[in-house]
Amino acid sequence: MITAIYARKSTDQNVSDEEKSITRQVQHARAYAAKKGWTVADGHVYSDDGISGAEFVKRPGFLRLMNALKPRPPFQVLVMSEESRLGRERVETEWNLKQIVDAGVRVFYYLADREANLDDATNSMLEAFRLYASQMEREKARQRTYDAMLRKASARQVAGGMVYGYDNVEVLSPAPGPDGQRRRQHVLRQINEDQAGVLRRIFELTAQGYGLVRIAKLLNAEAVAPPRRAGRLGPGWAPSAIREMLRRELYRGVVTWNRTRRVDRGGTRTKVDRPRSEWLTFDAPELRIVDEPLWTAVQARLEEKQATYVRSAGGRLWGRPERSLDSPYLLTGFARCAGCGGSFFVRRRTSRGHERTYYGCMYRHQRGVHACANDLTVAMDEPTRPS
Repeated sequence: MITAIYARKSTDQNVSDEEKSITRQVQHARAYAAKKGWTVADGHVYSDDGISGAEFVKRPGFLRLMNALKPRPPFQVLVMSEESRLGRERVETEWNLKQIVDAGVRVFYYLADREANLDDATNSMLEAFRLYASQMEREKARQRTYDAMLRKASARQVAGGMVYGYDNVEVLSPAPGPDGQRRRQHVLRQINEDQAGVLRRIFELTAQGYGLVRIAKLLNAEAVAPPRRAGRLGPGWAPSAIREMLRRELYRGVVTWNRTRRVDRGGTRTKVDRPRSEWLTFDAPELRIVDEPLWTAVQARLEEKQATYVRSAGGRLWGRPERSLDSPYLLTGFARCAGCGGSFFVRRRTSRGHERTYYGCMYRHQRGVHACANDLTVAMDEPTRPS
């Protein structure tokens, strides 16, 4: 029989040796198939490295496996190390397992040398119990990770990633291990003076009345290195990044932790806000970059600006209406600038009583010529004369 293999490496910290290596899983699956006299199709070895078992939407190898089932699967058997490799969320995993079996593919787990059986109520219940146990183990691992991050945050250690304005400095063990290497004990933040100077200037400009777009264009014009040189945020300084910085309390020497949590919804992990009562704050004066008077002045300025937008009694924003997922303009949302990859925006121009609508690069509009040199604008339609 033609055999496919699926392997997944877990992101959980406490996992078995078998789960730590994609290569090992594939090797053992091949050996198991050979023992059974099956032929492994090299084009149908699917794997996902470092992806949570609760993720089903953004798992490339898994999605390719499921897509191969239609219209007719090119293999008759699927081999995995155990049921948790398919997923660690019971409902989603059980549903996807049923899709595989219903497509006529037999599923085998080589660690237990058994076949997944959904033929009757008893076997289906047993499969569900095994998947339930996998989900429970994932939740326990998540709690262990949470407890470890809480200890780090309480000790003013880094419990996240990099933050602009700081360097992450490793603190090593005083004595080397058996291999002669000193192990990392934890990571501390240390103020990066160059970046701290940029931050103070951003706060000072905001207090003076500069807007986010104006500050972004100014920094880009001066070729100040942005937090991210490239990636999903595009080139240069972005107004949205500056807005986030102006609200980050770490710059005033206050560590805020536990503001969000991850939940599993619709087959993927989503970040949601926690109630403010669950936030944990710790004073960290050694991390202060912006003094309290400047911080207070900037927050007052932001609140004043926010209050200029008219709202209804129920809080609905009138001055800047909420955006809809539907756009009246064809190219906004998916067309990209050929120069920098930024999205399109739309602006109107009136000349001699004729109004025309144009597409242009959003990055150039919001971040300036130094972020994108493409100044081309394209008319959306023919000019319309006033009636």
